[in-house]
Amino acid sequence: MGKLNALIARRYMMAAWLIVGLWFIFCIATLDYNGPFFDEGIYITAGQRGLQGYAASDNYLSWFAGSMLWPTFAALGYNAGGLIGARAVATIFATIAFIATVLATYNLFGQAVAFWTALTLALSGPFLALARLAVYDPPALAGIAVSFWAITMLHKGDHRAWLLLAALAYVFALFSKYPTGLMLLSLIGLTLTLRRGKAVMDIALFGFTAVAVLLIFYIPLRAPLSQLGTRLAPQEILRQPSLVLTSSVLYFGGLPFVLAFLGWLMAKERRLLATVLLLSLALWPVYHLWQAFVVGFSKHVVFGFLFGYPLIGLGLSTLWQRGRHLGAVIAICSALTMVGAIQWQQLDHIWPDVRTAAAYLTAHVQPGDKLLINDSWPYTMYLYMTGRIRQPQDVIDIYSREEAGMELCDYHWFVESEYTPQWPPDVLRELQQCGTFRKVFSTLSTVSVLNFSFDYVTAPVGIAIWRNHLRE
Repeated sequence: MGKLNALIARRYMMAAWLIVGLWFIFCIATLDYNGPFFDEGIYITAGQRGLQGYAASDNYLSWFAGSMLWPTFAALGYNAGGLIGARAVATIFATIAFIATVLATYNLFGQAVAFWTALTLALSGPFLALARLAVYDPPALAGIAVSFWAITMLHKGDHRAWLLLAALAYVFALFSKYPTGLMLLSLIGLTLTLRRGKAVMDIALFGFTAVAVLLIFYIPLRAPLSQLGTRLAPQEILRQPSLVLTSSVLYFGGLPFVLAFLGWLMAKERRLLATVLLLSLALWPVYHLWQAFVVGFSKHVVFGFLFGYPLIGLGLSTLWQRGRHLGAVIAICSALTMVGAIQWQQLDHIWPDVRTAAAYLTAHVQPGDKLLINDSWPYTMYLYMTGRIRQPQDVIDIYSREEAGMELCDYHWFVESEYTPQWPPDVLRELQQCGTFRKVFSTLSTVSVLNFSFDYVTAPVGIAIWRNHLRE
């Protein structure tokens, strides 16, 4: 009987790794799903500037919610394989996070739960969408997941080398994206639960290591980093009505929380651990509801998935082993598949595809030209990476127009995208009053938008390019 159980356990883990492998292949095969997201344009351009030695002069650290770590990776990926190359690097980091989560689940609950965790996490739409997006969340996700796994290894092997790895992985996540510091609460809760009497010393050593590494980074860069305080706080302009925010929280986090709560109910012998995992799943929804801030929620909620999905795996594993609830397990997996597929497709298209318009600009813009573009960074990325502009500052957007100090009629190009943030009416009137701009290109894209009925609808987005014929 013991040999049979060992064989079943090995097959559970083999199946889990097969799921992770197929998930990775699927991610790589579907990277060319849309044009660059606004943030992808920022990080790739900033990374290229950093590789060229301009990161300090461009002052990115004064407004980035992360170090130059991810932008550097993104630029290297772009130089190797374009936008798909940058996204492939993000997928590798997300896969590391996936592997670490499965290993952590195995350490906590065994092979069967690890398998069900792998299966359900692979079906998550927000996780799949984030894993194929060249932004700073995937490396941060990898750091938090590895730290999670290392703490479970510390519990399993009682060797504080794992604590060092946990601290360094957490710092890596923090360097990738500063707001992921919130996940320290989950890591501390996990340590307190698993290590009991040794937890205080573990947390002290963890904190000492993390702070020491952070100070090495902070001290030489304290001038630009000191400007970050107000920029990291949610901006008033980005706050959303409560109904919009609640819809988003329920849409992306509702089903996982309900299923994780099912796992919590079944964790009678490990209630404290299950409570820490469940609260970790709720961290980001609570934060966004508190701040009335919906931007980025579909990405942030995935950090909670790392801790919450092991509970989902525990619940499904328990139901499956009981044998009387196989239909319920199949129904839950079917629901996760359907919801995940819908969310994945919608999240892949919540911004317009600007590649056609960007291609027109890269074919006609000359070095030295100045451009006004409201949805600027995706265009800036293509123009700078192809050498059509000398520096990213040659593209001016809504936020930097006043600082640029140029009259609108003096620009060579004007681009209007019917995507947020849009040009105010007075700017469009001024464009007409110049009398020197003529429309030379227009195209139509679409975006998916979540409405008040908890449903995504497709909306058209027009993109028009004007050229100042006196500047040709």
